[in-house]
Amino acid sequence: MAETITDVRPFTRVKDVDVEMTVVKPPAIIGLGNLLILHEVDAGSSSASGTDTGKDTPAKSDTGKTTGTTDVKATDDGSKTINVPKITPVAPVTGVPDKLEPNDVLNGVLSRKTDPYTGAQYVEYSTADAVGAYYDKTDPIYIKSDNYFMQEAASDRIAVLNYPKGKLADALKAFWYYNWTFMIFDKSQFTDTTPSDDAIIASNICEANKDHFLVLQATQPAAYVTFYAQNYTIGLIHDLSEPMDAALIGATATLTVGLVTWKFRKLKGITADQITVQEKAAIDRVHAIAYIEVSGQGETSEGWVLSGDYIDSLHGDLWVKTNMGDKIQKYLQNTDKVPYDQRGINALAAICSQVLQQAYEQEIVLEQEVYDSNTGETQSTGKGDYSVTATPRSAQSQKDLSARHYGGLSFRYHRSGAIHTVLVHGTVQSDTFTNSKA
Repeated sequence: MAETITDVRPFTRVKDVDVEMTVVKPPAIIGLGNLLILHEVDAGSSSASGTDTGKDTPAKSDTGKTTGTTDVKATDDGSKTINVPKITPVAPVTGVPDKLEPNDVLNGVLSRKTDPYTGAQYVEYSTADAVGAYYDKTDPIYIKSDNYFMQEAASDRIAVLNYPKGKLADALKAFWYYNWTFMIFDKSQFTDTTPSDDAIIASNICEANKDHFLVLQATQPAAYVTFYAQNYTIGLIHDLSEPMDAALIGATATLTVGLVTWKFRKLKGITADQITVQEKAAIDRVHAIAYIEVSGQGETSEGWVLSGDYIDSLHGDLWVKTNMGDKIQKYLQNTDKVPYDQRGINALAAICSQVLQQAYEQEIVLEQEVYDSNTGETQSTGKGDYSVTATPRSAQSQKDLSARHYGGLSFRYHRSGAIHTVLVHGTVQSDTFTNSKA
């Protein structure tokens, strides 16, 4: 059989005009809205294979190998040695190897990666049908994936992290900077109103890193008392039979950061609750979010995290941080040399200004306003309320100059908010005399 080769040139013909066409394909969505589903796998569990389709699954190899050390020379003269860990990789908890087989690709699996320290396995799927090829349609992972892809703003992928019991922190550490920003659990993490250890661990990890969000779902506001100060944990109140957590992310997270608030969102496949004023007050008190019926249609009751800050504001901060770092990183990589003088410093400052200008255009940054004393009115300047400061080379320490490190770049901006409620005052003039005191 002929081998597949890549160096064959196309045939030519006698003609005076050649037309070359380039097909521009849509890029993979790599942004700040992708979703990860957390799935705990019990060691030795038959469900660890991650498939209920009846297909053969590779046998699970031996796990729990002991890590040893080996001595390696550390200096030219051999006077010192260092201990370098010798690691025997742990088999994937799913029992499925990382290498994608042809059927995996046909089914819609985009990638599969195992952490050799814990056996946790991260898998990306392109559609709900792709997830359905490996999980039964009654499985919570499929149910949440299906609802996620049902939403109008769903990404082009969803990820599942299969982690060993008791190893969530290590598993998240291994895959923290993969292509996802929001995470949910496949199963409820509350016993009555008591959160699981994994829910607390995931919430605290998000709080420490400040660049990912955990979304939890419970039936009672009291479940969130433990999380009352968490900036990066979102608490939902809804019947557990419907995956409101997946729906909220699919309906909102991949929309342009800054141009959307997380209140008023419409969620497909989720039943809007009719609640009383007292119930709404209890939910608001812990800064949770419900899906409620208002004026005949469903909407998310608020758009905040459990600390009381707002998701769009924190998501906007994350957008600025991520884009600022990425654009400066790419400039350093794509420039032959950034001179350590005012030319190089100005170039870095310009990148900062460009990112903040885009953040202003996306309504992450507030618009500047000025008060006109002549008209007594507040007017817009059409400019963002931000500034960038770059100190000159002469202000840098000798240590930084020697290390080719520049630490004189800084910026500030005023967050742009959103209007969530409105109070209108009106006056009615009447010609009718009554005995009323009002």
